[in-house]
Amino acid sequence: MKRKVSVIAVSLNEAKSILDVLKKVPKDVVDEILVVDGHSTDGTFKLVKKAGYNVIYQKGKGRGAAFKTGFRIVTGDIIVMLSSDGNERPADIRKLVAKINKGYDVVIATRFGKGQSEDVTFIRNFGNWFLTKACNIAGHVKVSDSMNGFRAFTRDAMKRMCIRANDFSIEGEITVKAGKLGFRMADIPTIEDARPFGNSRLNTFRDGWRIFKRIVKLKFQHPQTYRYK
Repeated sequence: MKRKVSVIAVSLNEAKSILDVLKKVPKDVVDEILVVDGHSTDGTFKLVKKAGYNVIYQKGKGRGAAFKTGFRIVTGDIIVMLSSDGNERPADIRKLVAKINKGYDVVIATRFGKGQSEDVTFIRNFGNWFLTKACNIAGHVKVSDSMNGFRAFTRDAMKRMCIRANDFSIEGEITVKAGKLGFRMADIPTIEDARPFGNSRLNTFRDGWRIFKRIVKLKFQHPQTYRYK
């Protein structure tokens, strides 16, 4: 039986790129698209709604809070995290879902190894390497791109991870918890394109430090303590 696939696309002032991103989502693979908007001021919400997509405002602030809002609403057996800034290639959702259907619990689209990024600076590249190393140690996993938000997981995995992060540390939390819970993890190569409009909202040093602190905290947490607050 085909499992239902839900995509959560988060947005914050992405009116110039979001419709192009949503049009590229493979509709023969994806059954449900939910856009979670962070209270954009550039008309993103109205634009997406007018185009016929299901769009809601997120609860709380931050990237993690946006996805958590979506987690509570989507109904798919497989959940895909997607950004709407034009970095990610929606066509690769096919590869993420195919890997999940082979028995994996969490699949990350990696920009390294056979993957590629046209948007990572030298400093961010080093930061990603360092944080991935930290995630691998904390979660006893071997992934090559722990910080990429373009990923998929099963509904059961999502529920068991009890994701709490409201900020950019959500990817690190998922990676470490998935490892500590003994989930089957894999990656698929992807190409991250340069943002067509605007700049990344990630502050390399401030957010990097926050992510690292959460990874360290998670290292010493036992999976039995994973509970929603």
